[in-house]
Amino acid sequence: MAAPRVILFPGMGCDERLFGPQREGGLEIETPPMPAAEAAENLAAYAARIARSLEIDQTCVVGGVSFGGMLACQIGSLVHPRCVLLIASCRGNTAIPRAFWPLSWLSHLCPDWFIRRRGQASCRLLARLESLTGYQSRLIRDMSLSVPVPHLRRIGRMILQWNGDPPPTCPVHHIHGARDRIIPLRKVKPDVVISDGGHMINLTHADRVNEFIARHVADAGDASRRR
Repeated sequence: MAAPRVILFPGMGCDERLFGPQREGGLEIETPPMPAAEAAENLAAYAARIARSLEIDQTCVVGGVSFGGMLACQIGSLVHPRCVLLIASCRGNTAIPRAFWPLSWLSHLCPDWFIRRRGQASCRLLARLESLTGYQSRLIRDMSLSVPVPHLRRIGRMILQWNGDPPPTCPVHHIHGARDRIIPLRKVKPDVVISDGGHMINLTHADRVNEFIARHVADAGDASRRR
């Protein structure tokens, strides 16, 4: 039996380039471009549209980083894949610190240029907090600049409105950084904790994340063959 398709989704303000360390680590993954979110779309509708367009079914493994993991959870509740892989992510909006909520609401009142400038400042701050290399810092900056501001606003709204119901009926495996300031460790219950990891663990701790992905993909394939 063929190995399962492994489909990974990037976080808010990122694109498929985020998973360069996973490809370089030898993982066979699909990282499709994220479609533009529609104005009135919630996460359930967005996930359903993506699942249909990518023909995701019960033979697949889905996962993602940050918002990408939330999207994978929602897809997991719709199509019942072999498993869901969460990387620095969560299962509902209760894991998002309350301090971020007003920022999302205010973003709808601010012009695009202000949101873009704030995003660049956030990238610089994240790079310092996560001790990113020069290449990694430029990567997150370039990805942020490539994402249209209306899409960022809509994704932010989706996150704050998403309560995680219904949960996936398949196994969910979660790896998280103990020093994650975006989705704090105290707000989630991961299976694997990287003690010195922050929010960008797929970049900063690629070997640990790659091993986590490979192990659960192998387990999913073994479980399917035993059926």
